[in-house]
Amino acid sequence: MSTTQNNKIIGAGFGLLAAVIWGAWPVFSIVAANDNLLTTDIAALRFGVAGCLLLPVLLYQGIKLKQIATKGVLLAFGAGAPYVLLATTGLTLAPNAHFGIIGPTSMLAFTTLGCIVWLKEPVRMSRIIGVLLILIGIFVVGGSGLNDVSLDTLLGDLMFLGCGLLWASYSLLCRHWQVNPWTATALVSVVSMVLYLPIYWLGLDSQLSEQPISTLALHGLFQGIVVAILALYFFSKAISLLGPSTSAIFTALVPPVSLLLGAVVLNEQISLVEYLGLSFVCAGMLFALELFQRSEAPLVKPQPD
Repeated sequence: MSTTQNNKIIGAGFGLLAAVIWGAWPVFSIVAANDNLLTTDIAALRFGVAGCLLLPVLLYQGIKLKQIATKGVLLAFGAGAPYVLLATTGLTLAPNAHFGIIGPTSMLAFTTLGCIVWLKEPVRMSRIIGVLLILIGIFVVGGSGLNDVSLDTLLGDLMFLGCGLLWASYSLLCRHWQVNPWTATALVSVVSMVLYLPIYWLGLDSQLSEQPISTLALHGLFQGIVVAILALYFFSKAISLLGPSTSAIFTALVPPVSLLLGAVVLNEQISLVEYLGLSFVCAGMLFALELFQRSEAPLVKPQPD
């Protein structure tokens, strides 16, 4: 097996791990809400734990303050506190089903477009077929949630669109700057901690002081280590091995994973229509990832500057 194929398979493994964790996040967020934790508390646990744990990484790597204030802030805006706050605010205005559709599809579209226009990455026919199948599958899975539309819902949907744009910017910048995955993860967590925790302490609602230590430890472990550190590192590693457009494909697995975990953990039922949508997503993944495919001429070739 060639080094390129080996990197694709390893990168796909990292992408799958990230998708599974992100798919578990909505389910465990419901569990956190049942434990009387607010969304502001979840964000505080997420970035407080991750930021404290990864601060030594930045110190060990000797990251300069100028890099933190420039690259670190831009990466954190894409995948850190601003992204989380925009998503949680949108969820107060629009249903979670809308986020499950608009977030992955817009991130996939923005990343693919950025790779073609900015990073000059070629696009093959199999990638286009795969992306179309994935988009169909996501809309089949969550299309029923798009029925009720109001001004508040539209505002929330625009916020979800913004989430897709922010996350795409993180993927593209990681590739453009060739940032080490651990460095990228540490920058996002530490900068998010510095930006978010003062706002949280000074003015946001909190239920943390009323929670038992066991609850704080459980959700701090999941939000701060599993989601904020491991999932972001896995995805950053996938970007370094596969590129941003291929890595973005794995976000399409988030709604299906959430469905399956919701059935297992929360006893939610999966309909036949949702199973059909999952089938489209899986078929699209096989086309779009091009893991075992012979080389073909790009359908869209990058133009020289």
